[in-house]
Amino acid sequence: MYIISVSFFAAIAGLLFGFDTGVISGALQFIVKTFNISPDNTFLQSMIVSSVPIGALVGAIISKFLSGLFGRRNSIITTAILFVVGTLIASFAGSVSEVIIGRLIMGLAVGISAMIVPMYLSEIAPHKIRGSVVFLFQLSITIGLFAAFLINYIFSDSENWRAMFAIGLIPSVILGVGMLFLPYSPRWLIMKNKDILAKSTLQKLRQKDNVTNEFQEIKNSITRPHGGLGVLLSKPIRNVAMICFLLFAFQQLSGINTIMYYAPTIYQNAGFEGARGQILASLADGVAFVLATIMGIWVVDKLGRRKLFFVGFVGMTVCLFMLGVIYQKTFNQELSQILSLVSVVGYILFFGVSLGPLCYLMMSELFPLNVRGTGMAVASCGNWGFNVLVSSTFLILIHIFTISYTFYFYAFCTLIGLFFCYFLIPETKGVTLEHIEKNLSDGVKTRYLGKTI
Repeated sequence: MYIISVSFFAAIAGLLFGFDTGVISGALQFIVKTFNISPDNTFLQSMIVSSVPIGALVGAIISKFLSGLFGRRNSIITTAILFVVGTLIASFAGSVSEVIIGRLIMGLAVGISAMIVPMYLSEIAPHKIRGSVVFLFQLSITIGLFAAFLINYIFSDSENWRAMFAIGLIPSVILGVGMLFLPYSPRWLIMKNKDILAKSTLQKLRQKDNVTNEFQEIKNSITRPHGGLGVLLSKPIRNVAMICFLLFAFQQLSGINTIMYYAPTIYQNAGFEGARGQILASLADGVAFVLATIMGIWVVDKLGRRKLFFVGFVGMTVCLFMLGVIYQKTFNQELSQILSLVSVVGYILFFGVSLGPLCYLMMSELFPLNVRGTGMAVASCGNWGFNVLVSSTFLILIHIFTISYTFYFYAFCTLIGLFFCYFLIPETKGVTLEHIEKNLSDGVKTRYLGKTI
């Protein structure tokens, strides 16, 4: 099926997202050793780790302008170039500052792709399988994370962190070249008054000649006034903006990226000895993430968004609370190792089937076309802003409050997210983007934007 092959290729950007965020978990300790960074210098270590989310925050801010001006496809090509440049700088870095600069550029690419790829996928996908198609982006992220953990393990004996980074060049080049052969988003083409090309592209994506009804529905949505932050802050749309922003806030405050970035440190605190053993334990995290996302692809358009959110929030809260108990030295070392591995893997399974992909899916579905670029950029800023906050404060928090109470804090935030989801998140499975947009313009309450008559 043509739409699936296009989606898989565009989602390679997600693989790079996962790889460049996950590879630092194994590389950090070797970078510290290479440049003689004091183990007590948690600020510099945090900067090395958080440079990607800092760059991604900037990328999220400019992504709106790129997606509107150059289109979704060309913007993804731009990210491929940035991935190549950032990887080369980090791989050949002669100082810590060069490592940080390289990772900032990687982060810039990550931030742009994290907003534009879900938008591109949601705009080219048929509404009946839109959830599964957008989930492909998260699946690619998880595969990238697993690849990063595997590469970390392979090079852990030689402590070759430069090679760990350099492997990312391969998918970067494939993405850049491959996107040259993929179609533009039909919705973007209609926005640019390229109706003939838009219709032919839609016909190719749907693999049928008669797409008149869908084309006209998209065309009608274009007639609504376009705008930036002013329109985004108008009464019906600002509620959507708040929901998407807070979804990403709860996603990050669940502590997911502390586990992704600092997995060896977490396992070290649980009693795993040696860098190789800690990185090997991290491989289980990567496998769990991939399996959970595959399951999510299968069920998201069957069970719906809300049920998956409930499952994820409840499961993650329990696993985070268990980690807090474990790190209070409640159990002996052997049992602590087993329980910490089970809790972390369980947490990742629940995250991978829910908060991981659903936040990207919801923001790509809820914003109207006339403000989709601006809205998704703002939501992405929430994602990366809280990512920077959480990843840059983790080592500081465990130093001040201990790792146990840090995980209790993340568990509390996740529990609050459950109530937020129950009262405000709509169910959007099985309806078109234009139907959701019509409900929004008709004044339907946010909780019921996906309802059909």
